[in-house]
Amino acid sequence: MAGAGMHPYHQQWVPPPAPAVAPPVPVDTPNRPPADEIRTVFITGLPGDVKERELHNLLRWLPGFEASQINFKAEQPMGFALFSTAQHAMAAKDALQDLEFDVETKSALHTEMAKKNLFVKRGVASESSSIDQSKRLRTGGDYTHAGYAAPPFHPQPTPVWGNPGGYIAPHPPPPYDPYGGYQVPQVAMTTPPPLPASSRYAPVQNNKDNPPCNTLFIGNLGENVNEEEVRGLFSVQPGFKQMKILRQERNTVCFIEFEDLNSATTVHQNLQGAVLTSSGRGGMRIQFSKNPFGRRKDFINGAASEPNGAPTYQQ
Repeated sequence: MAGAGMHPYHQQWVPPPAPAVAPPVPVDTPNRPPADEIRTVFITGLPGDVKERELHNLLRWLPGFEASQINFKAEQPMGFALFSTAQHAMAAKDALQDLEFDVETKSALHTEMAKKNLFVKRGVASESSSIDQSKRLRTGGDYTHAGYAAPPFHPQPTPVWGNPGGYIAPHPPPPYDPYGGYQVPQVAMTTPPPLPASSRYAPVQNNKDNPPCNTLFIGNLGENVNEEEVRGLFSVQPGFKQMKILRQERNTVCFIEFEDLNSATTVHQNLQGAVLTSSGRGGMRIQFSKNPFGRRKDFINGAASEPNGAPTYQQ
């Protein structure tokens, strides 16, 4: 019978039963090692003045390396190296055993598996300046829990461990070639041709000459004749040896020595009457000198006593 104050056709409302909650499904994460798996290597035998950076640079090439730290509280520094898996830690332990860490102090490393894993604090963007920098933790670059994007991945070269005595570095890169990416044509370097003889000649009266010798006397030169022009004309001739210009009060003369008589005779014939631009007196007169270079000759005021006597000076 309905209760007092309740309509006989009204029933008391009963809330529906709550839906059954499915049990959580375990998610298998193959990259995450078990919590109790020892992945840390304990390292001794380090020199007393070892730096965190030195140990880190040694370990960073090992597969699976994550972080390293050195404890300086004991008499000798003690190192700890954390790896991603126990297999990587065991491989690193074997590779580092008896490794000569410092050549000067002959320090050899001794390794064993640590009793517990090295704790790595995640999510710290920067280190406080009040923390002792000698005890800071050096990681292998895990940005999983940090608030920054990971830098681009650059694969490291695979280390080659030839023996426990040391690390074998890879071959050095080839030398840098700034023109490696460009097609550079080969340019042939040609030797400039010798200065040709004067293309202008003038008739010269040469009625009086001396017996042939290896030294030529050059006359009919102007006071302002250019020595370089004279040298450029005769120095390219076969057998040329040396030249001397004497500037006198009234005229300028030149003496040229050749290796032999044949060379001097050829120039005597081929360049007779050649016109020098800087001379201003027409064609030059070429004669054989009375005395070759080096012969003793009387001088008056620094000039030869004969008009075409060769100058005398130490050769």
